Formats: sequence, structure tokens, C-alpha cells
Amino acid sequence: MTTLVLGAHGPLGLAIVRAALEGDQQVIAAVQAPHRLPPALADLREEHPARLTALLWQRGQGPQLPPIDRALITELPIPPSPGDEPDDATADLRTLGADAAARDVLTLLAQTLAALQLVAAIRPRRLLVQGSWLGSIEEKVRGGGYVIGTAYAAHLMLCRTAALDLSRDGIATVVGNAGRYRLDMAGPGFHADVDDVARGLLAVLDNCVVTPEPEFRDWRGTARRW
Repeated sequence: MTTLVLGAHGPLGLAIVRAALEGDQQVIAAVQAPHRLPPALADLREEHPARLTALLWQRGQGPQLPPIDRALITELPIPPSPGDEPDDATADLRTLGADAAARDVLTLLAQTLAALQLVAAIRPRRLLVQGSWLGSIEEKVRGGGYVIGTAYAAHLMLCRTAALDLSRDGIATVVGNAGRYRLDMAGPGFHADVDDVARGLLAVLDNCVVTPEPEFRDWRGTARRW
């Protein structure tokens, strides 16, 4: 089995690379330029020279890859605007600017869109795209956070739309949420170990099948609302 990890420069991407290597699998760790290959990825290549390939790629210049069994898009940029919701929920509504909202949407969409286009070309058997519950319209229960909510909602819609198309094209696709939420913030489950999250997302991906309705699940496998 060959696993492709797009976004291997971040903590979650690196953890997924480690988790996939634990399964004695071939792993391709891809970093979207202009990011540099992180030192931690170089260390993993030294530990697993026969099973880990690391590469840089750019939008519109997809690398030549062998057949891919499963792929994960782990890049989820943080929007530039502050995400804290103030006590006065209308505070950022009064200062909201369309330019700022558009900038944050573009920041989130650009890298994921490029990765989705690459995945559509290489056609893996299974795909997991990292999304955020912050974009869920149904789970938005507090005011404030207009710009970040708008950006993540646009990102989640991109993921859902792509999942519909890719699934209909025979690629089992699931949107995965790596966040820890609705847990006791004072309890041990809130600060979950990133390696546990990575293993959980891989399990979610391995259980994914082609369905008419795409799934949105957290790393524990729980179905989330769109």
C-alpha cells in the first residue's frame, strides 16, 4: 500500500507520515512549494530510506507518482484575521470588511484547491481531506467570529463539493476533522496527542467507502454535521 500525504510540513502531516510508516507501508510525503522540507521529515527519511519519499510540488506542476492507494490532504491554513469571539458578539460585525473576508477565504482555499486538483489527476483509491468544524453552519451557535467563520465555511463547502465529485468518480472520499471540541477542557481528552489524532484519521480513511453522500467525521470516527 502506498500512502500520499499532502501537507507533510505541518505537525499533523508529519504525524500522519509517522503513523503510516508504522504500518510498514510505502509513504510519499509531499510539501507544496514554497515550503521547505522540514528537518523532521529529513530525519524520517534517514530512518526509513526504502519506504519514505519526500518531494516538493507546485500548483500546475504535479509530480510523477506511482499508483496511490490512499491520499490525505492535511493542509489547513489558519486565516490571518483573529478568531477570538469577543464578549460583544457584534463587535467584529461593525468593523467587518469584505476585503478581509475575501482575503481569508482565498488563504484557506488556495492550497486545498491545488491539492484536490492533484488528487483528481492521480486518482487514489481513497482520500481524506482535512476540514474544520468551524465551517459547519449547523454547529455555529455563537455570534462573532464572522471572518473566520466565513472562511472555514467556504473551505468546508469546497471539500464537500469535491467529495461529491470524487466519490462519483470512484474515489472513496471523506472530510476529516482533526480538532478536539465538545470535550471537557480540563480533562485529559482535550489535549489529545497528535500521533493519536493521526492514527485516528488514518482509521477513518481506511473505513471510508464510496457513498452518494460524503461523510464529515472527526478523528475519533464520529459523524459531524455539515
